[in-house]
Amino acid sequence: MYKAQELELLKKDAEGEEQTNRMIHRLHDTSLTVEVHCFHMVLQEIDCLEEAMVDNEDRWGKLVAMQLKTIRRLEMADALLQIKDQDDGLVDDILWSVGEGTQRGC
Repeated sequence: MYKAQELELLKKDAEGEEQTNRMIHRLHDTSLTVEVHCFHMVLQEIDCLEEAMVDNEDRWGKLVAMQLKTIRRLEMADALLQIKDQDDGLVDDILWSVGEGTQRGC
């Protein structure tokens, strides 16, 4: 198996790339040429994905920070208690309305 250091020779923009390309061309091996091209394309795709992953990590970090700030503001406003109180109040109003309706015979 090739070591990463050995594969550096086949990478685009590597030192001695022109000489390597000439050597491959002189071999007149279409299969080898295609495999080296494939290697270049895969490396290019890996570079693109790596860049996208870094961007997504940054975006994810920012979103998590925003979420934490939002949770803190919700806690400061005691939002869950207010919602529960509102819900309890609606239930009480409905029960009271139903009780009044049965007393009137509706």
